[in-house]
Amino acid sequence: MSVNIYRNESLIELGTYETATDSADELVAGLREKWALLREKDLAGDYPVDILVSRENGTAKVIELFRWRSLHHKAEAEVDGACRDVQARVDALSTDRGAQSYTEVVRGFNQNFPSIGGTELLKGVCSCLLNVDGVVEDFPLSVKNGIVLMHRSPGTDFDGDGKNEMYLHIFMHGGEIDIDGFGPVRVTQNFELPNNGIVKSHGGATDFPATAIWRVAWKIHTPLGDVVTDPSVPLIFGPAEVHHYPPVGTHFHSSTGPVALIHEESGNQIGTLTPGELTAFDIVVTKDDEVYADYPNRPGDILDVLKEHTRELAGA
Repeated sequence: MSVNIYRNESLIELGTYETATDSADELVAGLREKWALLREKDLAGDYPVDILVSRENGTAKVIELFRWRSLHHKAEAEVDGACRDVQARVDALSTDRGAQSYTEVVRGFNQNFPSIGGTELLKGVCSCLLNVDGVVEDFPLSVKNGIVLMHRSPGTDFDGDGKNEMYLHIFMHGGEIDIDGFGPVRVTQNFELPNNGIVKSHGGATDFPATAIWRVAWKIHTPLGDVVTDPSVPLIFGPAEVHHYPPVGTHFHSSTGPVALIHEESGNQIGTLTPGELTAFDIVVTKDDEVYADYPNRPGDILDVLKEHTRELAGA
């Protein structure tokens, strides 16, 4: 499955305004009002606007940086009366204005594992094949609005082989979709089972290239009640070769499944789920650890899972 990993994240607009120093605060307030209006009308992306201000020699330069939801939404804003009015008020405060849209985002990537741990929130997409007995047959379940909140360990040689690893501890993940004729389905994490990943360096001058794998277990909220994927069969995505950190854009194919879906209340199997592919397309926020916490830095048996599935892939 082909995924445009940055989707609309590349619709960046950079606006620059020059004004008198004593008008800078009013101009900033106008830009904040503009962005709030764009968000209320669902025209701007979910990232907050960045406003940069420079004051020097009686002149101020104000820069706004935000993202449109799409080219269609940008065109809609250009003819919307309220949007035009707020932009006109901003322009009236500026002695000079320039705006430029960018259609490509080049992310900054790291060729080594970070030397300090941190917590990250990612957006991604996951595809599966869903079967619910007598209700849904071979439905391509594609959760495109998925999120993952996880902790990454510092780069560490956990197994002592001279090659670094980075352990990924998943705190929470999930997403939802509405299935015609069935209803809303929300995929969440089964917190009773391991949900984690590992990235292992191939060795050399840098930590990348490396091999990565994810292990998850799901609880799925459906109109029939809550169901869980078979607790004895983890959902494995990967292994896949990654060439930078974060591994944005890497497609993690799964060899797992079909896996039984167990109705929690009755304990009966009511269908199957076959994992397809997992892809992270953006990091929403990342924050390095300020205080070292040991519990999310314990890889447990995930390295054994990586080795087992790497051997299976090599023998396929």
